[in-house]
Amino acid sequence: MLRDFSDRGTFTPDHLRAIRRQWPGQLVVKGVLTAQDARRVADCGADAIIVSNHGGRQLAGARATLRALPDVVAACPGLPVMLDSGVRSGTDVLQALALGARMVFVGRPFLQAAAVAGAAGIQHAIELIAGEVSRGMGMLGVTRTTQLHPGLLVRRHPTPESKATTP
Repeated sequence: MLRDFSDRGTFTPDHLRAIRRQWPGQLVVKGVLTAQDARRVADCGADAIIVSNHGGRQLAGARATLRALPDVVAACPGLPVMLDSGVRSGTDVLQALALGARMVFVGRPFLQAAAVAGAAGIQHAIELIAGEVSRGMGMLGVTRTTQLHPGLLVRRHPTPESKATTP
């Protein structure tokens, strides 16, 4: 099966199934934002899913990953689901874990820290995010990340003003 790599819009489940047939290792699919796509990649033989909007660089109006995560987790209860994109702090990490992510990728804060201060900046960013995770867990009353769950989060409901302006 041939694929035109100049146009990513031509990638289909048939391509993913062909990759699965040829690749005996772990197959992780990145870029999933809906429950429907999650089921599709699971049915094609994916071993794990990364919920990602590619940092919003590819499509500025893409769905936020934290909003997509619960749907993807629910659609594929047997698969590890990871989260990438939009993670800027330790509290973002905690939210993702509470919503069912098994792993959370943090990139941009480290890239920015490296640009400002090199290796020392990266070390400082690691310390900041680790401290935020630790303090956040303490404020939530948990001692292990496995104790995090959606009930610890508050859902934001639209205000009457925002409902009035919504078409």
